[in-house]
Amino acid sequence: MNKQIVRVLPDFAAADQARKTLLAEGFDGDGIDIKVTTDEAGPAESNFYVGDSPQVKGGTDYKDVFRPADRGDLCVMTVTVADASQIERATAILDYNGGLDVDPAHHRPGRA
Repeated sequence: MNKQIVRVLPDFAAADQARKTLLAEGFDGDGIDIKVTTDEAGPAESNFYVGDSPQVKGGTDYKDVFRPADRGDLCVMTVTVADASQIERATAILDYNGGLDVDPAHHRPGRA
């Protein structure tokens, strides 16, 4: 059984610490994947600007239309575990390091 746990971490430092802890606990390094959502060009969503030009009557200024959200370098970490005993421990490590489960399927209304 292989199961993947996916979490969004607030920055690379948190993701790196989570990775180090997972490795220290015996998790396979080949099963740990980190993707950083920003690069030298900035956050991915800010590469696609939309909105009114400030010169348009009734338009808004740059900070309201074009400035990316102040959210830092989010990291997406995927941990592949080989058995059920690792699921709970990996989840606890990711949660401790600020990992958020953003999968809407896990947070449906009425679901415990």
